[in-house]
Amino acid sequence: MREIKTVTVLGANGTMGANSAAIVAAFGHAKVHMLARSVDKAKEGIKIAVDSVRSGVIEKNFIPGTYDADLEKAVSESDWVFELVAEDYAIKEPLNKRIAASRKPGTIVSTVSSGLSIERLASHFDADGQKYYYGTHFFNPPYKLVLCELITQPKNDPAFTKEIAQYLQKTLLRQVILCNDRPGFAGNRIGFQLMNEAAQMAEGVQDKGGIALLDAILGGYTGRAMSPLATVDLVGLDVHKAIVDNIYANTKDNAHETFKLPAYMQKLIDAGSLGNKAGKGLYRREKKADGTTDRFVYNIKKGDYEPLAKIQVPFKKDAVTAIQASDYQKLGSIILTAPGMEADLLRHFIARYIAYSFSLIPDVTDANGVDGAMGFGFNWVPPTAWVDVLGGVDAVRKFIEKEKIQVPEFLAKASGSPFFSLRGKLEYRQLFRAG
Repeated sequence: MREIKTVTVLGANGTMGANSAAIVAAFGHAKVHMLARSVDKAKEGIKIAVDSVRSGVIEKNFIPGTYDADLEKAVSESDWVFELVAEDYAIKEPLNKRIAASRKPGTIVSTVSSGLSIERLASHFDADGQKYYYGTHFFNPPYKLVLCELITQPKNDPAFTKEIAQYLQKTLLRQVILCNDRPGFAGNRIGFQLMNEAAQMAEGVQDKGGIALLDAILGGYTGRAMSPLATVDLVGLDVHKAIVDNIYANTKDNAHETFKLPAYMQKLIDAGSLGNKAGKGLYRREKKADGTTDRFVYNIKKGDYEPLAKIQVPFKKDAVTAIQASDYQKLGSIILTAPGMEADLLRHFIARYIAYSFSLIPDVTDANGVDGAMGFGFNWVPPTAWVDVLGGVDAVRKFIEKEKIQVPEFLAKASGSPFFSLRGKLEYRQLFRAG
């Protein structure tokens, strides 16, 4: 791998841009041109970057600049141009044309995108530029979520793809998975499928608890750092919409309808209730004079917020006890046999998660890719680990069939035990939360 000494970061003032620049400066020891709309914005990004790694040592690596005054010069001397501007062709493509006119042969150019076409973005470059153009989808915040989806397009050189993957993994300490240029790639395709279907399902069970019920059923004891609809609030309802709308418009798989944004979420977006960044979304928090916080949840039928009640999931106590005892066979048995509506819903979502993940193999990525995307990008128990927890390949095939979900070809042909693909790289048991 050629040495990467100088990097230009476009979108340096954004949280993702600044935090990614910090990774490049701290681990890659590169000089980084931090470009934004104004020098003040670029300097703000430098402060965020320095604070994110809690080390003033890297501050000397950064050079603030603007798109208007400094882009061409910065690009011309860079070994890597790392673009992290807004998720919009109308913003990215004019910048790509300027980058294409200024880059020297062999310069890597990459974009952070949650699902835009990498091939389309690469089309603004000459043959050399297209050879070195990639998607490098870091997950946010990159100092905590170490996943990088390295997205290729048809003009890439496979030999160089291996080189850049090695640089991202060994120098920048990313967990790299290779993805083909498909809508949503791997992580967002799988993660937002589950989150959006949970949002859809919440409407049908509003009388039983709605949004809060789905989050209680799909909580930490089911192998995720944060419940899915709380995650939507964290991501932002507007960002969630952009991702699922893109996947819905550009894919036609057997989960297609589960990517359709629920009408109540559009209503919240129209009202500016975008989640945590707006102070309210699917949930709302109010600080009281005594310093405590009251939590509210959106009632879909009433179109208003109501106090968040504690929801009891009947079998959760037994599941948590099994996790505390590190008895994951027992946990699997509880999930497969527990009675009641809550257990039925949980089984549907686990079966869908496993089946949908495997349905992306090999069109989007491989088994390591789907496992890495979910384990390192979302902090969710990976799908192949669920196969082991639920009793192995044959048991899981029957489980998915019983839930009336199509068994993907990858699983239909699979064999072997244990099945977990990231042994030695990820301890998935830590992702089951006993709290």
